[in-house]
Amino acid sequence: MFKKKKRLISVLMVFVLLLMAGCSNGNSKDAASTETQALFKEGTYTAEAQGNGGPVKVEVTFTATEIKDIKIVSHTETTGLGDAAMEKIRLSILDDQTLAVDAVAGATNSSNAILKAVEDCVKQAGGDVEALKQKTADSKSGEAIEKSADVIVIGGGGAGLAAAVSASENGSSVILIEKSIATGGNTIRAGGQYNTYDPERQKNVEMNQSLLNELKGYMDDDPKDYGDFAPTFETLQSQIKEYLNSGDTKILFDSPELHAIHAYIGGKRTDLQGNTITGNYELVTTMTQNALPTLKWIEGLGAQINNQVGTVLGALWPRSHSPLQHTGIGYLKPLEDTAVKQGTEIMLETKAEELIMENGKVVGVKAVKSDGTQVTLRANKGVVMATGGFGANPEMRQKYNTYWPEMPLTMKTTNTPAATGDGIIMGEKSGAQLTGMGFIQLMPSSHPETGSLAGGVWGSAETQVFVNKDGKRFVNEYAERDVLASAALQQEDQLFYIICDKNTAGITPEGKNVWGDDVEKLVETKSIYRADTLEDLAVQLGMDKNALVDEISKYNSYIEQGADPEFGKSNFGSKLETAPFYATPRSPSVHHTMGGLAIDTSARVLDENNKAIPGLYAAGEVTGGIHAGNRLGGNAITDILVFGKIAGESASQMK
Repeated sequence: MFKKKKRLISVLMVFVLLLMAGCSNGNSKDAASTETQALFKEGTYTAEAQGNGGPVKVEVTFTATEIKDIKIVSHTETTGLGDAAMEKIRLSILDDQTLAVDAVAGATNSSNAILKAVEDCVKQAGGDVEALKQKTADSKSGEAIEKSADVIVIGGGGAGLAAAVSASENGSSVILIEKSIATGGNTIRAGGQYNTYDPERQKNVEMNQSLLNELKGYMDDDPKDYGDFAPTFETLQSQIKEYLNSGDTKILFDSPELHAIHAYIGGKRTDLQGNTITGNYELVTTMTQNALPTLKWIEGLGAQINNQVGTVLGALWPRSHSPLQHTGIGYLKPLEDTAVKQGTEIMLETKAEELIMENGKVVGVKAVKSDGTQVTLRANKGVVMATGGFGANPEMRQKYNTYWPEMPLTMKTTNTPAATGDGIIMGEKSGAQLTGMGFIQLMPSSHPETGSLAGGVWGSAETQVFVNKDGKRFVNEYAERDVLASAALQQEDQLFYIICDKNTAGITPEGKNVWGDDVEKLVETKSIYRADTLEDLAVQLGMDKNALVDEISKYNSYIEQGADPEFGKSNFGSKLETAPFYATPRSPSVHHTMGGLAIDTSARVLDENNKAIPGLYAAGEVTGGIHAGNRLGGNAITDILVFGKIAGESASQMK
């Protein structure tokens, strides 16, 4: 009892000394109270910061001693990715009372938006931002994980999910790892257009004179001018001859062979060093021949495809199919649902770091979870690499670029922040051959502030009109994407506007654009401009009042004539004459990296001697050889699903 009393007295003496020390410093309250009062001014504060799809607004409530609550009031971030990342960060800030929270892989812009907005609120509340940035959460890494499956898929975008479904359909057990907080990759950010010939849907598309003239022009060409594609071109000429002789040229003509020739034409490019590249004949024809069967395959999994076929920017022909659901989600959801239903294990926030090789064969992968937990996965049959390209890796883009005169580190990208070339790097370390690495596609029509594809309104490529800050057209809007981007880079501030009217804006009855953005909010935030007259629209854009009236009138006359004497546009949509009129500001950003791991038609990764590396397969933007120097708009989704399906099948057959 005496010892307990003595201990109590000692504690009281320490408390008195601390109190005296606080008073001697001129404070009227005890030291502990002084510290708590210095943290925050109690109350609720609001702030917003720019995310990937627009402003992210938060409301943060503080007590004197803690960040009590965080509410995400409004945002337009990607469903299932950006919102999931922000929710994770919100909880981390509250649980650990710190701003030292890492951005979520694959959702950097969304992550930074909520962090910056909360930081702003902390400042408003008188908090010490720097102190909160120094306070780190305790490490929570778990015990090392070791698992095995028949097929290991690295990457949870469209290609990876297609591979997982295909592998499981072929009797394999599958583990899929994804370094981001959600599946989706670049596919979830894509417009969702899928190129394929499609006799059933394309019979609803009228064959206009400009398209007919293009077909007739092919009849005068020499197949030898098409290099490796000469056999396909000869077949195409026979098809065109039969079509022209049929007497029924009102219905749109298309075929896998025409699709392949368009891919060849669109991809044949020469870089700054004089090197000419064309698509790999076997890979391109594998894609175009399997495009329609693969579309029917994913429809069988539950994807709903619009019956209307159009032309996405840079596609060169009306064969672009769109899912009824916004963007690439229309493909991702049925793929992921099917994969999970068939037993695929999906491990999120798990970053692959190294392929495991034994006796020259890839037998697994070493990875790490976001909390530091080490993961080792063994593959009984094969590993499918589906990690995407390197569009979000500025240093890697600059290192390999041989096509563009400049590739600034500061150039924005449409890509997920997770597209950093991980699979290419891992593959090369395992002896894989790289091909086409110098060719990088710029998307001309990206958001000037975020680099995103979202945040604008327009319809099919036939209907789009590009004007610069003076209200003048400057390019054939139906051309390939690199042609469009190059022309856009030459405009003042590298900025232009896509002009459309009520009939060509692509706005749904619900008032949404193709990405699901609310058009009214886009107008409010000046992501787009809207007016009842072209004069008013021009004034809003800082142009001469009559600039757009004169230019659009001239353009409409070209539609009547069926010819564009200024820039050679050959395929037109309807006239722009129905109010309201819209203008979407756009600027080029990095969109697609055409180079990557060399593969064969079975999606096997090849070494420098063109020999397959046992156990290693690849699909999607991590590969090279298909799109050569410039990818056609709408060919990416086709590519990732066709070769994702093939990769899963091939890996399942490995012994």
